[in-house]
Amino acid sequence: MAKNYDCTLDTFAKGVEELVGDIPICCTEAANKAVRKSTRKGVNTVKKHAKKGGKHVWSDEYVGGFSSHITAGVTVEGEIGNKAKPGLVHLLEKGHATLNGRRTNAYPHMAPAFGEISKHFVETFEKEIGAALK
Repeated sequence: MAKNYDCTLDTFAKGVEELVGDIPICCTEAANKAVRKSTRKGVNTVKKHAKKGGKHVWSDEYVGGFSSHITAGVTVEGEIGNKAKPGLVHLLEKGHATLNGRRTNAYPHMAPAFGEISKHFVETFEKEIGAALK
C-alpha cells in the first residue's frame, strides 16, 4: 500500500530540480547552436537560390545583402533578411502590381530555401541535444 507524504512547494521544487538537473540549460544551449548553424546555412541557401533567379540576373549587391540575425533570450529566434535591399525580397518572391495594372512574375528564392532550413534545423537540434545530454 502506498503512503502519502506531505511536502512544501520548495521541497518539491528541489526534488524536481535534482531529477531534471541541467537539462533546461543544455536544451537552451543546443537550441542556440542549432538556430545559429541553421540560419548560417539558410543565408547560403537563399544566396544560392537567388543567384539562379530564372531569367532575371540580380545584382551582386542584392545577393550579397542576405544575412541572419539571432535573438536569444527565453526563446531563440533566427531571422534571414536582406540588408542591402530589404523591400525587394518580398516584391521578387511574390511578384507585384505594376503601374499599368499588370503583375510581374514571382521569382521564389526564399521559399525553397526555408524548406531546406527547417529540415536542417531539426537534424542539427537533435544532434546538439544528444551531445549536450551525454
